[in-house]
Amino acid sequence: MRMKSAANPLDALIAGLRGRVADRPDWPAVMALANQTLLTPALFASLEQAGAIEHVPDDVRQYLHFIRDCNRERNMRLRSQLNEAIAALNAIGVAPVLLKGAVPLFLSQTVPDRITSDIDLAVAARDEPLAQVCLEELGYVCLSDGRGMVRDQDVGVLELRPYRADGFGRPKLVQQGELLVKIPSPQSRALHWIVHDLLKEGDYWRGRIDLRHMYDLAQLAESEPVDWAALRGALQGKSARNAIETQLLTLNRFFGTSIPRGFGESPTIRFQHWRRVFASSHPILGAPLRLAGNLSWGARRFSRVHDLARRDPIHLARRITTVLLNKDLRSKI
Repeated sequence: MRMKSAANPLDALIAGLRGRVADRPDWPAVMALANQTLLTPALFASLEQAGAIEHVPDDVRQYLHFIRDCNRERNMRLRSQLNEAIAALNAIGVAPVLLKGAVPLFLSQTVPDRITSDIDLAVAARDEPLAQVCLEELGYVCLSDGRGMVRDQDVGVLELRPYRADGFGRPKLVQQGELLVKIPSPQSRALHWIVHDLLKEGDYWRGRIDLRHMYDLAQLAESEPVDWAALRGALQGKSARNAIETQLLTLNRFFGTSIPRGFGESPTIRFQHWRRVFASSHPILGAPLRLAGNLSWGARRFSRVHDLARRDPIHLARRITTVLLNKDLRSKI
């Protein structure tokens, strides 16, 4: 009798994030992928909430439980760090806009299971110098690369940036206890993730997937109404609109998220969707597709005259190598 093949690690991880244990999963491969995509605590939480965690082998369950507990402890420290910064900014008359992972960190009644890399805050451009001084008085020091502020006692980097309106209305003023913050609309939060990953970092052309942000989008759509059609209409250019439809098609494929009728019907979008899912599910067979995507993204970036003019040849060669070999993959697949 022919045995049924084991579930692909990507499909098995997605099944786990949806509260199901896949058929004959390769647990070491699934855990490696969950670790890479920063979804290990979310995997345990989803299986536990669905009552499926008892179907997981003991050693795997203990490992997932341990990582979940460690992340919760880290998130408790991040929440204290966030609340301290908010209180200091409120004291000078500034209610910061919370971005990305800072939103669930602040709003959740329990400690969230999302792995949050850093704390992202935004303030009006006119308030940025004052807010910078305020945080420095708390002991924050700017990193040498300019990508945030740190203190020795903290577990995360704090990034302060000027707030930029995106056409989806003003962020909602929210008070929790003594703390006052602004929360962007669901459309704004979804737009931020999609534009950052698919356009700014080139995942649309490179065929890559940030599965953690994909899961964030799925949870956002489950908890709050997101107008995907309005989100698509807010983007300029055919490539940008194709990118969002590709993301939504993949979101529907992975997590069953409802998307507007007619989205993802274009042959170009369907090919882009197939390319990124195939390359992510079959790393070896998908290598030529990844190389072609990286070449396309590299040509798009480095053919610009102004980009070449401000980069020395050695730095340019290093960046080209990084793009072609996917050395900036980080948590993406």
